[in-house]
Amino acid sequence: MTPVVSLEVDPAQKRRIQEEITQLLPEWFGRPESNLHYAEQAEILPGFVARIAGEAKGLLLLKNVSPLSAEVYWLGVVPALHRSGIGRALIEAASAAAKRDGKEFLFVATLHKSADYEPYERTRLFYETMGFHFVLEEQMPDPENPSAFYMKVLRS
Repeated sequence: MTPVVSLEVDPAQKRRIQEEITQLLPEWFGRPESNLHYAEQAEILPGFVARIAGEAKGLLLLKNVSPLSAEVYWLGVVPALHRSGIGRALIEAASAAAKRDGKEFLFVATLHKSADYEPYERTRLFYETMGFHFVLEEQMPDPENPSAFYMKVLRS
């Protein structure tokens, strides 16, 4: 059950996959206005798709942030396959692509631990396991949903 990860070039296909996975993850993606924005970005940003037996089971959207850094803008995996290696495969593919593009850092923003919300405890643990380090906390623009920024060094 090893996923095959590839870069999806069809904007409509990326959006469809993103919307389908979002629907399966209400604990993480429960804000309709944010979900609409993510779906729109799926049409624009590079998207890595993890497939098993040809079916999309995970998606990672990668955003170019600067000449030296990229951001994991959105990542979702079908819940029945959490902890199966799909998220890892997506991060590895995005890291390799960013590194090939000359990036030295990969960032991700997620819900800060002060929000005390269990699904995001698993999210933070996943990123830490993948080599990301907590580097910054941001309370604005939404003090109810503080952000934690994590960074992974890509250079050798």
